Amino acid sequence: MQQDIDLFNDHEKGQIPAVLRVYSWDPPCISLGYSQILENEIDIEKAKKLGWDVVKRPTGGGIVFHNEAEVTYSLITGIDRLPAGLIPSYKKISEAVVTGLSKIGIRAEIRPQNIEHRALNTGLCFSYPAEYEIVVDGRKIVGSAQKRGRRALLQQGSIFVRPTDHRLFSVLMKPHDPENSVSVEEVLGRKVGFDELSQALSEGFREGLGIEI
Repeated sequence: MQQDIDLFNDHEKGQIPAVLRVYSWDPPCISLGYSQILENEIDIEKAKKLGWDVVKRPTGGGIVFHNEAEVTYSLITGIDRLPAGLIPSYKKISEAVVTGLSKIGIRAEIRPQNIEHRALNTGLCFSYPAEYEIVVDGRKIVGSAQKRGRRALLQQGSIFVRPTDHRLFSVLMKPHDPENSVSVEEVLGRKVGFDELSQALSEGFREGLGIEI
């Protein structure tokens, strides 16, 4: 997370070109969106006993359980390289992720979310599909959020590769509904390695955005 914000700041200063990072997590970590209040969302002592670090992201969104069953992407690029406005740029980047997922056989879509479903949000990133999130058969498979500067933007996304052990949700202070999410391996019915997924994402971003990264 610190590397992402450092790269964002460097791009904001015009010191580096566009960057795509794709990474996984070991040791495991729980990240919260920048506007979430830690004590309201997580039982910190329980999380520590389970071996999970807890950090804040520079982007928004809900709680994400980062581990080797999850892959994170971070795109740092110029605002002027994407459609103007938060939602249009967010949607364009999501289209690139969908293109990447198609490389491994996943037919995902970007779908506006029903207001009634939005009201069910419990602070858990994968508990419901937010507006213009990436879903497969109505179930969320990627969660993303964005930070914008004057000339640069950072979009971070979490891709659910394998189901997370539901016992981990015991650290949450609020109810949750993990059944509204689905993983890459559940959709494909096979194992998917980090290299395969990261390569597909890289191709999707290059094709979908048409920029050198």
